[in-house]
Amino acid sequence: MEEKGKLSLKAKPAGNFLDYVRTAMDTFEERPLCTVDSLVFSWLSYTHVGPELTRACTVRGVALHELLRAEDFDDMFGTSWDVQGSRDLLFAVCASPRFRSCRLSILRFRTDNVSEEQFAAMTFRLPDGSSYIAFRGTDSTVVGWKEDFNMTFLSPVPAQEEAAAYVDDVAELTSGTLYVGGHSKGGNLAVYAAAMCVPVHRERIRRVFSHDGPGFHREFCVAEPYRRIMPIMEKTVPKSTMIGAVLSEAPDFTPTIVESDGMSMLQHNPFLWAVDVDAAEFVRADGYTASSRLFDATLDAWMDKYTLAERGRFVDALFDVIGVTGATHFSDIMADRKTNVPLMLNAVETLDEDLQQFVKDVVISFVKTATVERAAGAASGIIDSLKSAHPAFGAIAQRVGDGEMNVRS
Repeated sequence: MEEKGKLSLKAKPAGNFLDYVRTAMDTFEERPLCTVDSLVFSWLSYTHVGPELTRACTVRGVALHELLRAEDFDDMFGTSWDVQGSRDLLFAVCASPRFRSCRLSILRFRTDNVSEEQFAAMTFRLPDGSSYIAFRGTDSTVVGWKEDFNMTFLSPVPAQEEAAAYVDDVAELTSGTLYVGGHSKGGNLAVYAAAMCVPVHRERIRRVFSHDGPGFHREFCVAEPYRRIMPIMEKTVPKSTMIGAVLSEAPDFTPTIVESDGMSMLQHNPFLWAVDVDAAEFVRADGYTASSRLFDATLDAWMDKYTLAERGRFVDALFDVIGVTGATHFSDIMADRKTNVPLMLNAVETLDEDLQQFVKDVVISFVKTATVERAAGAASGIIDSLKSAHPAFGAIAQRVGDGEMNVRS
């Protein structure tokens, strides 16, 4: 018999968290909240709720089925990692005997280009009297990704401070057990908020979930607030994680590595994570893939090489290059990449030599990751785009494509 939690995908067919919602018939009173439930609520926090419903989301909140407004669907899911999956999940939640009695309450949204903050949070009131505080992760906005990169040199970032304040506000307005979690940057915000909220509120938090969320600076990981919540922390990452490898957790903290499909960065999409729907748990992988280990090692080397100030200078330069496109979403860049890629590459040429090299290194690291993942089609597509867009990158891309820049896995 195989060890529990180590089930093989070949030994037993697995679904995903959408399949779990469609088949879970027991209530929260019958079975307490589990890690897969946490991912469901974390993903629902990506839903963009219109002004009318936002005003209605008081402490009591609104029934989840009130979100089913077809005229709002384009706006609700437009920046999601998986638009169709997000819509299907909402319908499944509203039909589920486990989830349909939950209520959505206390919404808070903020995007500020000046402070480089993208923040969103919502609270789900469960029928057993507990509450799940969900923080939205990074969407496709440039400012959202900039804030993620800012975490490599700035602590705390504005969204982290706002997250802690949000937990305190929700705790003041509600009673009962609290769960806190999120996907991507939302997972980082959840951990930070649980660690830094008012002590009397922290005592009510039963578990904290980070689903492929970035980690923290080493100084934060050894500090008392973080160490205090480690016993109730749970972090799940796909086997080819990249986002979850940014920064670090405490050396004595071990994430759960989840079986997943798709290439490299695409595994950040949790619809690709394997779930044993009968056991209501994720299917565990044996370890990280070679591409994830490569990305982690590359990022750690960069972090160790430069001071915080230098990291900030490099990150600002990278996003200045992206900013020449005028795009507010990364999808805008890709929609007109024949225009935008040359604009960005020309902007690189205006940078100081060390900044130019940094941007090139970022590009190379992603191409290397694609080749290590053996995704030949995706890797060759990246290489061909670089070779045709700019001669300075063409030579580098060709060397990666020819295998001259391989690294050990």
